[in-house]
Amino acid sequence: MLIIVLKSVGVPEEGIALIIGVDRILDMCRTVPNVIADSLACVVIASSEGELGKINLEDEI
Repeated sequence: MLIIVLKSVGVPEEGIALIIGVDRILDMCRTVPNVIADSLACVVIASSEGELGKINLEDEI
């Protein structure tokens, strides 16, 4: 989809190759905060609903 949009606005093929190479790294960097924020939201909501269980580490050892 990105290639189609870039070609439609007149970006040359060399520029598209450069953008795609950098976009992969940037995409991974955008994914990390997204996953962390989603996980944090789940913990906050579970805590506010009283659904967050307690962890007893002594039983696990």
